[in-house]
Amino acid sequence: MPTALDSPPRLRIVAAAITPHGRSTSLGRAQLSLVEHALCPLDAGASLAGPHIHETRYWYTDANRHRKEARARVACPEGLSSTDEFYLWGLLSLTLAQPKPTAEFYVTPYYCLRQLGCIDEKHAHTGGKHFDLFRTSVVRLAAVSYRNDHFYDPVRGEHRDVGFGFLSYSLPLDPESSRTWRFAWDPIFFEFCQAVAGSLRFDLATYRGLDPACRRLYLLLKKIFWRNETSPEFDLYDLAVNVIGFSANQEVWKLKQKVIRCLATLLEHDIIRLPEGVSLYDNRREKQWF
Repeated sequence: MPTALDSPPRLRIVAAAITPHGRSTSLGRAQLSLVEHALCPLDAGASLAGPHIHETRYWYTDANRHRKEARARVACPEGLSSTDEFYLWGLLSLTLAQPKPTAEFYVTPYYCLRQLGCIDEKHAHTGGKHFDLFRTSVVRLAAVSYRNDHFYDPVRGEHRDVGFGFLSYSLPLDPESSRTWRFAWDPIFFEFCQAVAGSLRFDLATYRGLDPACRRLYLLLKKIFWRNETSPEFDLYDLAVNVIGFSANQEVWKLKQKVIRCLATLLEHDIIRLPEGVSLYDNRREKQWF
């Protein structure tokens, strides 16, 4: 199994940028520090097989421009799927879109799924599968306990040792009930998400159209290219395993191919662009992207 000490290839996304998507009205919201790493493995077989603990890390630069490591631990008693992140960020987006958002959010599942683009109004009452997926995802998300030893607190402007959950819920037992679903966000997590310096805005329709691996890379690059035209230099292993969530039990060349496929998808969706004269698959050394 490769480790950080094996010095795998490094990657810098040069002169790339998240293209604007002004046509879309669907605004997504994510928490800036949480997009720095995977919340669970991409492999559903590993993350949904009963209770699961996901441990990962990422690097950040402190106020003195020193590179430091943050370690995160995500306890998932009900398991967790990479697709659950769609519902997490979607619910957060709908909550924060309220005129006066609070940690208490009352909503019908029909409204949520319509707003998230999962069903349309015409088929709102025939999307039973979508309602079931939404409900089971909420159950898994509500059980999550998150720990991070160097989480950036956007309210206090410093890195801190934090622990929080995502949300609590109260749902009607009858799946045909028209009563609202009640959500209560964890106060510490919600405070981080409400802060201007802690919230990442993105195009929800674009995010929904990507596979889970590309979604994670999209959000990370969205954060980076919000203020910079080039990315920092990534350790390929860290990017593939700790950020995107690929299995650590794979050879580096396989991880590289998986990252290339993610980048190719983002290129196809016109989300990023390469430097002029550079091809993603060009094997000539002087033009290799990474």
